[in-house]
Amino acid sequence: MITRKHIRESILTVIFMSVSMFISAQTFNKPNDPGIKFTGAYFNKISDTAVIFRRHSYKFLALTDWNVSMASDDNAKTTTGVTIDFATDAERIDLHLKMLPGKNTWNLYATCYIDGDSTRLLKQKRDDLTAAGDSSFMFSVAPRTAGVHTYKFVLGTYNTVALEGVTLTGGSETLNDLTLPVKPSYVVYGNSITHGQGQDTGDQTYPWLLAKRMGWELYNIAVGGSKTSVPMAEMLRDEVSRNIDYMTILIGYNDAVWLPEDTAYYHEKLTSFINTVRQGHPETIIFVLGQTYTLTTEDKNGNPVDFDDWRKVQKQVAESFQSAGDTKIHYINGETFTDYSSLNNPPDDPVHLSEAGAYSFGNALADTILKILEPSTGIFTEKKNNNNISVFPNPVKSSITVMTDTGSLGDLELFNITGEIVFITYSGSNTIKLNIEDLPKGIYILKTKTGIKKILKQ
Repeated sequence: MITRKHIRESILTVIFMSVSMFISAQTFNKPNDPGIKFTGAYFNKISDTAVIFRRHSYKFLALTDWNVSMASDDNAKTTTGVTIDFATDAERIDLHLKMLPGKNTWNLYATCYIDGDSTRLLKQKRDDLTAAGDSSFMFSVAPRTAGVHTYKFVLGTYNTVALEGVTLTGGSETLNDLTLPVKPSYVVYGNSITHGQGQDTGDQTYPWLLAKRMGWELYNIAVGGSKTSVPMAEMLRDEVSRNIDYMTILIGYNDAVWLPEDTAYYHEKLTSFINTVRQGHPETIIFVLGQTYTLTTEDKNGNPVDFDDWRKVQKQVAESFQSAGDTKIHYINGETFTDYSSLNNPPDDPVHLSEAGAYSFGNALADTILKILEPSTGIFTEKKNNNNISVFPNPVKSSITVMTDTGSLGDLELFNITGEIVFITYSGSNTIKLNIEDLPKGIYILKTKTGIKKILKQ
């Protein structure tokens, strides 16, 4: 696996310097300059003095009672998944940021991409900020070649910062027009595993890697330390008017460990969360992720916790929506793609993913989701002009009838969503009845010589 640490540092010269240094022949661009674009947050507060990045609405952040919000507002104000984009022919770019009150690691991070190529991790240690009464800092970069380049700065996972402006030195000292591509929107919900504990910047997290593979635009609303928060679902329902195309949900670890409740309570909360999201976004394709691998076996009071029980609930909730006719929700077991080697610092950290673990998990999720969304690829090659089969009933509980009007059915193969054959038979006629009562509930793909069909087993 190639990580940022293996990429040649010669792509970019990184210069760290005090913001008080005098620099000649430069142009300062205010943070609300139309040439500067932002992605990854729905609720930014933009002015000519600062852009305050907000992944959550001010209404949600005003819920100061943790027992209501089920999330830390300090963690919610951090910038995981947020990017700053612009284009310029400047010979050096100074990105002026300001640390805000809230969650900060004191090591302040960003990643810079030039023309889409990842460079290296930018880092400043500013443990003197409070004592100095100065919370400003600056990342400076210089391209290796002249001409117009695009820049993408990906901010840190556990930093709370605002953009104060961009200084351009050399070249025309202007920002060029930049139009970001329109992508399907992807909202990711969860706790610290998804927020990015164990990773320094947003592009190291598994949601970023999944979004990159899928071509989605990421909005990471995960909050470290959070439990299943129906108010956050209400925020998505009431305050996010833009269509949400895809969503992943990985929540439950903190419910199991830090709340004195059982799986029945969690079942109710997770169901309520999804129901609330569905009220505002009925067409969103939702993937409920089963709890990733963890060493944790006890809750905060020393009572035993078996996370297989919690994974069963996560699967049951997804299947209950499927049984009610919601064909746009799916379950993926996160433990399938994670193990001891995925953890950040075991045994001290029993649950969070390392950078390598997040990389592996994000790409494994992408592979699985592609199989769910694109049954016309790989083994599911669809005969689009010859898809002459019908299947009924669908959804099905026990038996299905398969028919074709173009001769015999021939070989019939039934695949689960991971591409494994779970049933195979042959029919020399144009009709066959198949008993699939013993198969687990879920989504299946039926393939014959004349076409394919997606089947929902209840």
